[in-house]
Amino acid sequence: MADRVAKGLNVLADGLRHYVVARVPAQLLNTQSATHGNVQNWDALALLIFMWDHWNDLFRHDLTFVERSLVSELREYRNRWAHQQKFSEGEVYRIMDNIERLLIALDSGHVAAIRRLRLESLKLLFNEELGNRDAGGFFYKAWPWVMCGASAIAMDSAILAFGRFPWSWIMAFLVFLAMMRVAWWQTIRETLHRRGPHECGICGCIIYTERCPYCQPAAVGAVPAGGVEKRASGGRSYAGTESERVTART
Repeated sequence: MADRVAKGLNVLADGLRHYVVARVPAQLLNTQSATHGNVQNWDALALLIFMWDHWNDLFRHDLTFVERSLVSELREYRNRWAHQQKFSEGEVYRIMDNIERLLIALDSGHVAAIRRLRLESLKLLFNEELGNRDAGGFFYKAWPWVMCGASAIAMDSAILAFGRFPWSWIMAFLVFLAMMRVAWWQTIRETLHRRGPHECGICGCIIYTERCPYCQPAAVGAVPAGGVEKRASGGRSYAGTESERVTART
């Protein structure tokens, strides 16, 4: 899950970076760059902090309190991710949904990328909430045929017992066909909820299972090589990407 969160935060950083560069006066950006580094190197946290601190001056006329709350919530989730805290599937979906809503409000061109991640998380959440439909095995797949077959036998027995030949046989045959059609249609409806071959929203590989075997073996919350930057006391770090920067545990 941590790798999906990191992927979403990188998409968020790309979208916010373009918006801040286009919206903020160049003089203010130059001032910030002199202190915190080039804006093109700011990560998601730095951009969210900048938007929060300069909300009343720069952003409140274009965005609403809804987007302000999204900025605050995403800051909290980013800090939890940086401290390698575990996320439930519902929280991962909420993060992706919040990022998508914020980027839509900014009219960002990165909406399609985050939407793919959100849909991937939604499918995993769906399976987690409802359970694996294949868990029932043979009996789960056969129950529509058993129920409809038993109903067809009961109705056909009544038709043959009280009907007249040959119409009773014709009616019994039509009832049997109708019930088999109901069983077949119910089976089709059940299979619609199962997953076939599809593209992983993280690595882009074609997979046949709910969880990608190419992405999941990666160590969750592992700190990449290259060092971990610590925030100075009372200061803020404005450089690095989400996959390269992880705030040290306090």
